[in-house]
Amino acid sequence: MTIHSDLLAALIFLAFGIVAVVVGYGYGFGTMSALGSGAMPILAGGGLCILGLAQLAQTAAARQAGQQLVSAFPRRELRPLLLILAAILAFGLLIDHVGLLPSLAALVGISWFADSGGRKREMLAVLVAVVVLIVAIFYFGLGIPFRLVAWRF
Repeated sequence: MTIHSDLLAALIFLAFGIVAVVVGYGYGFGTMSALGSGAMPILAGGGLCILGLAQLAQTAAARQAGQQLVSAFPRRELRPLLLILAAILAFGLLIDHVGLLPSLAALVGISWFADSGGRKREMLAVLVAVVVLIVAIFYFGLGIPFRLVAWRF
């Protein structure tokens, strides 16, 4: 089954809209003169649901008219997508166990294979730049207490 990009966009809008409405409903909408803390998520979620339904109707009309719909995940773009997702997953799983620096190295190293024409020198330059920027911004600038290196398994 091929998932088309317009259909996927409509489903994403609907899913996030429904989640926002359900979460916002738990906070309480309030009244029109005194809006509660759930008013904004409910209104934004409702807007997303309306956009999702409009996109769904547009996709159905395009399919009825016989237009060629674009696949959401072409075969040639599936490998980079999976590698980027794997890099993010590896970073999230490693950060607590090995620290920030090895996790960033894994993130850059795995995601580097998403590009078929990458060179080793470029990867090293990107790794150094990412590590310097992330450590400067989050560790020193914002003072977030990351362990830079901690080999705990």
